[in-house]
Amino acid sequence: MPIDQEKLAKLQKLSANNKVGGTRRKLAKKSGTASANKDDSKLQAQLAKLKAVTMDQVEEANFFKDDGSVLHFNKVGVQVAPQHNTSVFYGIPQEKSLQDLFPSIIPQLGSESIDALTQLATQLQNAQAAAPATEGHEAGEKKDNDIPELIEGQSFDADVE
Repeated sequence: MPIDQEKLAKLQKLSANNKVGGTRRKLAKKSGTASANKDDSKLQAQLAKLKAVTMDQVEEANFFKDDGSVLHFNKVGVQVAPQHNTSVFYGIPQEKSLQDLFPSIIPQLGSESIDALTQLATQLQNAQAAAPATEGHEAGEKKDNDIPELIEGQSFDADVE
């Protein structure tokens, strides 16, 4: 079978551009969860090496920041390796102010949180001091509006007796 050199050159030119006739390869799609699962499995492997123990009785965890805010974990998983001074907290943190958690967080406050607590107390005192002043001003205006004006010649004393 004779080979036409023009057709051969044309096909070679097409194959160089389009890779015609090459092996088919599928590209693996990378997903974000695969890397997260890989990191999580590595972390679990390291914790297994440290012989970390899972603590089930923890309901919540709070981490106090220097700026007075609190990282609050509502549903938290805790693994502890006390011999290696390691603790791992799993969960979704919520950044809250100290005021939001105030009544229930008092037993958890340490000596380093006293500054934040005094700041909170001064804010509450200022808010309470400002509230009666504005209420009194508004109440005074209402009293003026509630009193009807007297009309000359009419007396309400007869109705009272």
